[in-house]
Amino acid sequence: MNRSRSLGLAPCAHALGVALVALLSHAACTKKEEPVPVPPPPGAPAPGTSGTAAAAGDVKAGVNSIKGTVKLNGTAPEMKVLKREADPFCGRVAMKDEEVIVGPGGGLKNVLVRLTKGVTGSYPPPSTPALIDQTDCMYRPRVQGIIAGQAITIKNSDQTLHNVHTYKGASTIFNQAEIPGMAPMVKQLDAAGQIVKFKCDVHPWMTGYVAVSPHPFFAVTGGDGGFTIASVPAGTYTVEVWHERFGTTTAEVTVSADKPGAVDLALTAR
Repeated sequence: MNRSRSLGLAPCAHALGVALVALLSHAACTKKEEPVPVPPPPGAPAPGTSGTAAAAGDVKAGVNSIKGTVKLNGTAPEMKVLKREADPFCGRVAMKDEEVIVGPGGGLKNVLVRLTKGVTGSYPPPSTPALIDQTDCMYRPRVQGIIAGQAITIKNSDQTLHNVHTYKGASTIFNQAEIPGMAPMVKQLDAAGQIVKFKCDVHPWMTGYVAVSPHPFFAVTGGDGGFTIASVPAGTYTVEVWHERFGTTTAEVTVSADKPGAVDLALTAR
């Protein structure tokens, strides 16, 4: 028996319905699918950049770079194993204190290197937030720089409670708990020149630092003590290095259009 008649549909209506279904099916099959843009994760550098502050932000391009190393003179203090057993989640992984990390040849890791004199012009903050992640009950990265006014995303990747307590000197900037599975908090740090200290009131060994700069010309040393400050305009600058334990030192460096700046600095163990 004709199904359209059993449903009480006129033959012409049935034919029209069949034609309409065929037309829609053809359109669906021939329509070109547009790619869906996928935004970069918080703190990720823009495509095609090196990930340095000068390259990743919405800032003026310079002409050259400043490269160098920071080394530790003297005997590095021994870093002890952290006492993390009070929290079963944190205690699963044994870790040493990371206040001082010295690599081959005396290269000092986690040293902030920034230009403090000689920079001109105005540099707006990048649109991409910086990222600090609480993972394995440590702040990652331990040291980083941002531009004044830049947002910073603070994420808890651990299955335990953390408490993000930040300081400018001895004064609290903000103090907020972050439970497992909670959406990352987003903060904005505006005071250029300051170094903000991150602590966790639940896990006292957790320490991190975010240096707020009025410009993008800064870097943090890697495991070999090396650093690169990218896209620096030609000129003569004061370079300052800062370490959480060993303090600061400075040097002068000149960058030209046809020659990058080079500077090697050292801090003294104590």
